[in-house]
Amino acid sequence: MVQESWSNNQVRGLGGFFLKEKIIGIKATLKVWNKDHFGDSQQKLATIEKELNKLEAKGDVRQLSAQELLCRKKHQEELWSAAQSHKSLLRQKARSRWIKEGDSNSKFFHRVVNLDCRSNSLRGVFVNGVWIDEPGRVKEEIHLFFKNRFKEEEWVRPKLDGVSFKVIGQQYNDRLTGPFTEKEIKDAVWE
Repeated sequence: MVQESWSNNQVRGLGGFFLKEKIIGIKATLKVWNKDHFGDSQQKLATIEKELNKLEAKGDVRQLSAQELLCRKKHQEELWSAAQSHKSLLRQKARSRWIKEGDSNSKFFHRVVNLDCRSNSLRGVFVNGVWIDEPGRVKEEIHLFFKNRFKEEEWVRPKLDGVSFKVIGQQYNDRLTGPFTEKEIKDAVWE
């Protein structure tokens, strides 16, 4: 492909200009090949996330089938792989810019740092189809989401043939759940 691009690109001029134009032609060809072969990594990430979110939404409403569970697992693996590839690509681009422009507190350096901060921040969330971007409400909604997601449901203690299990007293419970004393630790280590 490189040889083909080199030979197909007809340039006239002196040595330096000729070489520069040939390299620019190869660069354009490689960009097209990269886009065709690997695709847009950002778009690929968004597509996989969208599919995964659809399956997650189905899982919230009903039990997923075995096929859907396999599909979800496949999408999760693809998402991780695509995210790693995209991250690697961004790191390579930043590194090449850093080599070109340097890091002596330049405008570029500050842009890269600020971009990292922006990409690691959460600007807002959708709740019941409404976009919320007020920081206090965003924190509250995230807290509520995870609180509901991981809360344990109350359940009645099981009984065997109508006989209740024995329950320990509060004093013994406090002793079991309380912090270890220095004497208990020494006894456990040295005995």
